Amino acid sequence: MAREQEFLYASGRIRALENRLLSRNIIERILEAQDLDAVLRVLGETDYAPDFEELESVYDFEKALENSMKRTLGVIKESLKDHRVVRFFTLKYDYHNLKVVLKSRILGVEVPENLSTLGEVSAEELFKLSKGESDAAVPERMRAAFERAAEVYEETRDPQQVNLILDRALYEELNLLVREIGHDFLKNYLAALMDLTNIKTVVRLKYMQSDFRTLEKSLLPGGTIDTGFFEKMIQEPVPALIEALASSRYSMVIKEGLESWVSTGSPAVYERLADDFLLGMLRKGLYKPFGLETVAGYLGARENELKILRVLMVGKINGISEDMIRERLRDVYV
Repeated sequence: MAREQEFLYASGRIRALENRLLSRNIIERILEAQDLDAVLRVLGETDYAPDFEELESVYDFEKALENSMKRTLGVIKESLKDHRVVRFFTLKYDYHNLKVVLKSRILGVEVPENLSTLGEVSAEELFKLSKGESDAAVPERMRAAFERAAEVYEETRDPQQVNLILDRALYEELNLLVREIGHDFLKNYLAALMDLTNIKTVVRLKYMQSDFRTLEKSLLPGGTIDTGFFEKMIQEPVPALIEALASSRYSMVIKEGLESWVSTGSPAVYERLADDFLLGMLRKGLYKPFGLETVAGYLGARENELKILRVLMVGKINGISEDMIRERLRDVYV
């Protein structure tokens, strides 16, 4: 069980860092910037300045975002003895890298150089795993998931199986981690994340006219909505799903998000509203003087900020209209 006192020092540092999160005003100025130079001038006034100054080209903005997040993770880890709450946020980067490495092996191409550096397992060890070297320093659960995904691909020749197996393995490991940490705040957050992901999965599979077996393999274990509900709903039209969840805690996300998906054919509004819902849960971290909530809230806020900047940068680079970019923007934490 994570004890609140263990988070005292980290919470103190986070209170100072929260003041440096991007404000709505800064995001509006980036949104209204006439060109990329104007975007960079605004970012030059923020904590991202050193990361963007190092770039050879603004098109490499992902590097700047990653370096900035890496610094944040370093500061939080320095401030905590127990890194498990940080691991809750970094585990997905390792599983993302596992997918990239395995798909590269399947396609017989070099592993791309842009593997995420935000996980705990180095690229070098993942290359070893990919080559079948038994001394690769990769945690046992990850190694087993990698080997299972590779085996199933060999049998089915279906690359989608790689995603299904590694996604499920990631969430099974997150479930274990949350049980170990033993804090209701993270348990509730993870359950909501899984529910919202499962709802999206069901709608996506309905559009793809997938069968029961694909649904069973795709649903994540451990949410608050029973898998039997989704198995029933895959046979119903989307409005029936909206109605069935109208009184759930996700009603706002469901109604606006799924109606938009039905009318436009795009899940973008649903994804934005789901992210905003989860950010709303994390905001509890702002109102506690110290504790796990403060650390989790801040790490989630930083990830959300990177999503906002990604939408802004991609939009500006591709000359997308201000209104279209605004539709995709997440809310801010503070």
